[in-house]
Amino acid sequence: MKPARIVTPWDAIFLVPATIFALAMVAIALATLTTLPLGSWLLALFAVAGFAAAGIFRLPISRQAGVPLPGLAIAILSASDLMQRPMLMIGLYTIGIYFSYLYLLRRPVISIYASGVASLGAMAYVLIYRAFSDIGLGLLGYLLASGGYLLIVLMVEFSRQRGRWNSDGTFGISSLSAVKVVRVWLLLTGISAVLHTAKQLLVETHFSNPQAVITVLLIMGCSLVLVLLAVKDNLSNVVRRLESLVEASLALPWEEKGQVETLVRGFAQDAANAEATEIRATPPGYSEIGAPISIAADEEQYLVVRRSPAATAFTDGDQRVVDALAHIGSEVSRVKESVEGLRLRANTDSLTGLPNYGSFQDALKSINDNRGYGEAIAVLFIDLDNFKKLNDRNGHAAGDFALKEVAQRLVNTVRPADVVARVGGDEFVVVLTGLSSLHQAKMVADRIVDNCGARLQFGETSLKPSISVGLAYSAHRETDLSRLVEDADRTMLAAKKSRKQGAAGNGGSVSISAHRSSQVNDSVVRAVENDELTVYFQPIVSIVESRIWAFEALVRYTDPEIGPISPASLIEKAKRLGLLNQLTEQVILKSLRAARQFADIDSRVNCVTVNVEAKQILSSQLGPFLETLPELFPEVSLCLELNERSLSVVSDELRTQADHLRDLGIMIALDDYGSENSSVGALVRMPMDILKIDRSLIDDLGDIRQLEVLRALQGFGDTLDYALVVEGVESPVTALRLQSVGVRSAQGFYYGVPASYEATAKRLLMHGTLAVLPDAEPVEAPLAARNQA
Repeated sequence: MKPARIVTPWDAIFLVPATIFALAMVAIALATLTTLPLGSWLLALFAVAGFAAAGIFRLPISRQAGVPLPGLAIAILSASDLMQRPMLMIGLYTIGIYFSYLYLLRRPVISIYASGVASLGAMAYVLIYRAFSDIGLGLLGYLLASGGYLLIVLMVEFSRQRGRWNSDGTFGISSLSAVKVVRVWLLLTGISAVLHTAKQLLVETHFSNPQAVITVLLIMGCSLVLVLLAVKDNLSNVVRRLESLVEASLALPWEEKGQVETLVRGFAQDAANAEATEIRATPPGYSEIGAPISIAADEEQYLVVRRSPAATAFTDGDQRVVDALAHIGSEVSRVKESVEGLRLRANTDSLTGLPNYGSFQDALKSINDNRGYGEAIAVLFIDLDNFKKLNDRNGHAAGDFALKEVAQRLVNTVRPADVVARVGGDEFVVVLTGLSSLHQAKMVADRIVDNCGARLQFGETSLKPSISVGLAYSAHRETDLSRLVEDADRTMLAAKKSRKQGAAGNGGSVSISAHRSSQVNDSVVRAVENDELTVYFQPIVSIVESRIWAFEALVRYTDPEIGPISPASLIEKAKRLGLLNQLTEQVILKSLRAARQFADIDSRVNCVTVNVEAKQILSSQLGPFLETLPELFPEVSLCLELNERSLSVVSDELRTQADHLRDLGIMIALDDYGSENSSVGALVRMPMDILKIDRSLIDDLGDIRQLEVLRALQGFGDTLDYALVVEGVESPVTALRLQSVGVRSAQGFYYGVPASYEATAKRLLMHGTLAVLPDAEPVEAPLAARNQA
């Protein structure tokens, strides 16, 4: 890839006029100085130094690196005499801004262009201010003058970059932040007004100082403030680089190998505040920095980051962080290559090259977990008959040859989506996928017997293999795969025994197991497909107001034959059977319909919470369904409780979708926080409205540490504007202790056990939103009831 040219023909269309304008302003300023006393040159030098120092401080207005960073130095012109010598001040400003750009960009040609654009903006600033000053509206003039300056600078750069200010590099301005643009505009206006007022006061009160000296003092003072802000901005850049390195060090080792390149590029672009990043074969060119990186084995490449020639130049700190990220990416890739090699050797049979027993188990689990409920599979357990005799008569070389040939024939017989593995000395396993009937599986097994039974020629020896096959057919997704494998193995042994007892068959035989999927699986499928699930409701209360303000919806199901199925088992089996999304949709709709009825009874109870796994809210799963709910149920609020364990990794896609749902009016809660394996990462990275504290954090409130943790979490929630709900409250003593540390909302058996819709509606009709029923007593719920909740 060729390095970018310093100045393209299109850039030259803007560079030449801007340079001529800048040089003209400088010439006018120098010509004006020749007519003034020698002391004015010293004051002009101070003014140039002030403009140069102030010009270093820049404020971002976009997430895209190519968009210019406006400075605040233009506001210092308001401390000068714009009415008497405007061209002189514009010229001095142009000189000072050139030196500040030279420091930032390290490119003389681009610095001249940038100072020319700034000088053109300064001309607009001065002309607008003078026009309004003539009619007695000087301070209002600063507002419009600042806007004129920003408009000129942004329009010139927008035109030079051909309007490509969209986040994806296309035409548009979506990458601009309106809030940041307005912030810069108001800062320019405010600084201009303050300096103008300060100049007026100093001229009136300091009779011994001439106005020119006061002007220079104001310029230098404001410049010092802006320099200090620039130092602070530089420290922020250092923190940004450090955070990128820390995040890269934490994230890269856990990502798949194919994602390392993408993540390294993303971290490098953020750390160096670059416009674009790539990994390529050629070293960095102009307006680029880079470092060698090895993502693929024995392939040396470069991690290259790039900025627009008109953007701030890269610093030594940028180069060091790119070097570090390239090194981290190279080391992570090298380690993953080594680990993959070890894993391949650990999961592969060295003789046949087939997956071994451990790899077969992983493959079978993956196939079972990812198949649709109606998609059948079959496990074939295959044994090479009389293999010991073959070894004894013809030697181990012949035995190895026979094993390799049988392995190859198995691979050639089955389909690409099927799995073949060697699981023992003379035993193989085949997993047939995507089946629609037992007959289809039997046909494949028969072909295996025929193909593997063909004669083999080993040197001058002719070998006649014979195999026994046990077939276990699974029509539905399994919850206990070991039973399926055991059935296939047992059936294979029965086939082998039958052959030894003289059953028909010369080249092999197939025996079919009577395996059937579990009754619980069928019960769960029937409950979901027939919409037979029941929803129970447990109150969430305000401790402060002693009233119910929401209900948590909890799924329940009782099978007519096998009795109640625990919620945990129900959810787990629905997940394994590929029915979790359908189950969740049914629970949400039933909960919202019930919540609408509850709100009709008492309008103060208009919120219901439903448990979902984090990934279910994504647009690829339940996202489109969830987005329709606020319009379908406008009178009630839905809160999605995301289990903390399902948030081990909070992706950008998940955060974006959560923010989108919140914008639509759906609340997000982080559930079970404080349980085993909880992390601060989900707490700080996941957008939410409610944090629900697990009962394990209040199991011993006599311990001051638990109370202080709760106090801190409540304070954290108040600061970040989300509600805190403590679960597992079972006595008034616990409720009082929670209230003493500032907790305002709670849930637990003290306020009510999960109850049916009818019982919940009856409670609201009889007692309203009263948090604790009149006959309520301290409860110590049995373990079984807790698990049901």
